[in-house]
Amino acid sequence: MMRASTLKKRDLVIETALRLFMEKGYESVTVDDIIAATHTSKGTFYHYFNNKEDIIAEVGERQRAVIAAWLRRSPAQVQSLESHINRLFLDLAAGISASPRLMRSMTALALQNDKINRNQREQTEKLNDALLRWLPDPDKAALLISAYTGIVTKWCMSEGDDLEQLIRTEFALLWAGLRSDARAEPLSVAPKQKEDPPMKVAVIGGGLAGLTAAAYLSEESGIEGVLFERSPQLGGRAFTYEKAGFTLNYGAHAIYGIDRHKLTTLEKELGLSFSSKQVDKRKVMYEKHDQITPAPLDFVNLMKTELLSTMQKVRFVGEITAIIANIHQMKNYQTLGDFLADSDAAEDVKELWEHLVCSNFFITPEDARKVPGPVIADYYQNLFLSSRPVNYVLGSWAVITNQLKEKIEASGQWEIALQEGIDAIRYEDKKFILKSKTRELAFDRIVFAMPVQQVIKLLKGTAWEPFLAPYETNTATEVMVYDVGLSRVVARPFSYISDMNNKLFISDVSATDHTLVPEGGQLLQGIAYLSDDFESDELRKQYLEQRTVQMEQLFDKHYPGWREAIAVKRVSKKAMVASVKNIATNSLLPNRIENVPFYFCGDGCVGKGELAERAFGSARNVAKTILKEIPQPAALV
Repeated sequence: MMRASTLKKRDLVIETALRLFMEKGYESVTVDDIIAATHTSKGTFYHYFNNKEDIIAEVGERQRAVIAAWLRRSPAQVQSLESHINRLFLDLAAGISASPRLMRSMTALALQNDKINRNQREQTEKLNDALLRWLPDPDKAALLISAYTGIVTKWCMSEGDDLEQLIRTEFALLWAGLRSDARAEPLSVAPKQKEDPPMKVAVIGGGLAGLTAAAYLSEESGIEGVLFERSPQLGGRAFTYEKAGFTLNYGAHAIYGIDRHKLTTLEKELGLSFSSKQVDKRKVMYEKHDQITPAPLDFVNLMKTELLSTMQKVRFVGEITAIIANIHQMKNYQTLGDFLADSDAAEDVKELWEHLVCSNFFITPEDARKVPGPVIADYYQNLFLSSRPVNYVLGSWAVITNQLKEKIEASGQWEIALQEGIDAIRYEDKKFILKSKTRELAFDRIVFAMPVQQVIKLLKGTAWEPFLAPYETNTATEVMVYDVGLSRVVARPFSYISDMNNKLFISDVSATDHTLVPEGGQLLQGIAYLSDDFESDELRKQYLEQRTVQMEQLFDKHYPGWREAIAVKRVSKKAMVASVKNIATNSLLPNRIENVPFYFCGDGCVGKGELAERAFGSARNVAKTILKEIPQPAALV
């Protein structure tokens, strides 16, 4: 038993934390935020709780206390069974009615956090057991719980609804049926009118693009489909896994200009729920010749940077302003290199342009000069207009991919076929026949949501192969990814440090996304831009070893002690981050190709933005096109 003073301190922490969760959302509040708001110490916090999840569990404890109090009422205090049960649900609702944002967060968290999911299931079981004490009919008890859960979900996703009034209104309709003692008959369903058979769609590839396309299509009742993924897990290069308490992403879950990003469109249209946190722009640094200076992400940082002289800063600001005004002459140049060659700007200004493009397009300086001028102008017009230039999706890509998967499966009309790759495709009897190692299936539409290189390989030898010829020489964007999970925070001088001398950078991912590490841990991700022009494999191997040494030296310089604190380490010496470099010597694959009856989406396809944004945007475009081709009104407008 706790002393009264100790209990009071613990209650203060709980109440403060819950208030912060309600105001900001669970994902956006850190343990440090709670400690600061309660004016306590870390020692005090961790004396009472192991982590934030323990506080979230308090919501469940309070709901269970309501159930326990309800059970203690004697039959003499109960006027009627119906009113007694209604009182239970209204009392439960009263305990959460002030916190729709918190309940929305908990709903999303339960999809990815086993502990919170387990707590919610236990609470539902307690509620079910309580109802059965007064209503010994398992089917009716389950119906009441389902109705209540649905009302709460509807309420926390809406704006301004009164939870108590919703329960009163909808339970009144529910009781009209429950009062009847008549035995429930099989559901009466009007026979379907004769209509066209459902369109059968195959989506090949379970990465971000494939999941997005299938999620949109799954909303249409006139479509049935299969999502094929060759590997054992969904997500593709956005695959996430956990090790020793650290969450590692094969694809960085950073979003550029999230307020103008296609992901925000998906969030609204598909009903996704996720949080994000902005990288601290004042802690994004560039290093050149051992000189560290703020990166020119906005006007304030640009004026602070020592990389440019005062006149050069004015020149650079003028160029950015002109791009935003959509009148910059860069749009009239085939590539950035052509623009820079024709420019009278100083070499430092040219190098800064190269480095910005490297950072956002994940390519080497040589390739940065090959990016088309119009692409750069459009991209930076969008990015510099953003009020939130760099954000991380809290909880990693799994927060997005898990929800897309749930949406697809919930439709009841789609199959997700993991570890089933497609080996061949042919056209027969007005259908496309896909052949895997275990079966053959017929489809009306095929969506390729896979790297361009794999599409070309699959269509080799078919009548459609010649039309893919313009894309055969496309090269992928590859980088070295060096992830280290540390058992403690060894140093936190920056959120991001970019070595302009050696063209590599390190992000302190956990400085922005605290959900990826155990308490007290740190997750650093190093990226080295890679060249791919070598005369022999031996030279390539030597080059990759050299880049590894350079990366480790950068860790040594800015994060001393990191080697001794390593808990998890992963090095991918040639990780593909985009299936096609967006440079003049490559051609992005269109969503449709003349004389080819398929649809194409992914980060190697035509679409807005770069990297994941092209995957999301091109998949949405493909889904919209297919939806317009079915007789019923399309679900996506």
